[in-house]
Amino acid sequence: MYPTLIELGQSAGVHMYGLMILLALLSAFVISSKRAKSIGVDPDELPLMYLLVAGAGILGARLFYFLFSDTENFFKNPAIFFDGGEGGLVFYGGAIGGVVTGVLYCYLKKIPVWKMADIGAPAIMLGLSIGRLGCFFAGCCHGASIEDPHVSSVLFELKGGSGVLLEHAPFFSLIFNKGVGVGSIHGIPTYPTQLWEFTGAMCLFLALSHMWKKLRFFDGQILATMMVFYAGLRSSIEMFRGDSIRGENIVSGLSTSQTISVAMVGLAIVIALIQFRKGVAPEEEFILNDDELEDSDEDSLED
Repeated sequence: MYPTLIELGQSAGVHMYGLMILLALLSAFVISSKRAKSIGVDPDELPLMYLLVAGAGILGARLFYFLFSDTENFFKNPAIFFDGGEGGLVFYGGAIGGVVTGVLYCYLKKIPVWKMADIGAPAIMLGLSIGRLGCFFAGCCHGASIEDPHVSSVLFELKGGSGVLLEHAPFFSLIFNKGVGVGSIHGIPTYPTQLWEFTGAMCLFLALSHMWKKLRFFDGQILATMMVFYAGLRSSIEMFRGDSIRGENIVSGLSTSQTISVAMVGLAIVIALIQFRKGVAPEEEFILNDDELEDSDEDSLED
């Protein structure tokens, strides 16, 4: 829809996809740091974890893309993994890589793993929501073409396409111009899957945030809840996706993401069964050290 914010040449510039991914990571890390204080974790211990999580997340997202979407080319020439102009990112790969890295970091630093996981789960949904806006602007992760579309009016027009209203379900569609998006979808009304997932992930972020503050019954609950509901959301949206690079399980007929979603629900149930009896472990708000308390008192006197 609007792939480049600022053009600095034929291929150089500030690309919306990269900008949205950066904002997604920053937003997730900021919300995690703010909430870490309430469980007694010093936010100053977390920046290194964020860097490691971001790096592992990007590597995992790239690896999943090539393993499940472009396998043949990857094994012929593994160097394309490091070519920014080749391939893309897969959310599940990034989430798995980031979560595993975060868990290992917390374990080594003696940070309560399940409590940080419950903080991180809503943050992941916030980051995903912003990241899907990057997909919207870039035209990737697009929906399938809509059969017999009857356009009633144009809602908005951007450099890379337009949003139109339809006379029948789904009532709203995206049309990409030539050069934007993946595959032969140019000029054809498609399901707005990127915006559906943006909305769904944002709703999950808000719901999980409320649950974390008001409705926690055991540590790991927020993570398990996120895994179940996002699996349902993603599997449903997958049925309307139209990009042909998502991979497909030959045995089940499910896409790669749907197959992972099934496994994720099973893992979430195991987490809930194990953690339910343990309840919520005691937690205290992070207490500032003496120097920080003095600075805080000086600031309050100046105010």
